[in-house]
Amino acid sequence: MVENNPLIKSIILTLKNELVLVPNSAVAEIVYVNDVHEVEGSPQWMLGKARWRGVELPVVSYEAAGGDNVQAVNINTQVAVIYTVSDDMDTGKKYPYIGLAMHGVPHVSTFSRGQIKTDEQALTNHPMVAQKVRINGAAAAVLDIYAIEEMLEQAAV
Repeated sequence: MVENNPLIKSIILTLKNELVLVPNSAVAEIVYVNDVHEVEGSPQWMLGKARWRGVELPVVSYEAAGGDNVQAVNINTQVAVIYTVSDDMDTGKKYPYIGLAMHGVPHVSTFSRGQIKTDEQALTNHPMVAQKVRINGAAAAVLDIYAIEEMLEQAAV
């Protein structure tokens, strides 16, 4: 018999001044990248493309998508490699993974559903955010992976 587990295992990513919540199962790996090639004509939030395990990985900036300044990619840049959620490669999916540039150390945490509350007071105007929440009172954003995929598709990169 399968138990109904009310716990949610998540990774909290530090992205500049904001904590971003991603389901643990959505993150393939956390890696350092320093060989990111810029894509000519791409939006500011698209930092470029890197090779990861033989796959072309678009590397995006959460901060730039929200209107902040872009920080240069260097040898200390960590990227959360995130599985995309749309249809698989056989149906035209361009990228199986997205690289999200990070600034701090990620934390794996487990929360009960009761610890995560919708933040009704917070504005959700960031294009990569599905929802603003509070986790034990601390402000966080829930990453919208599908929205990032849509942004990449619209940018045609």
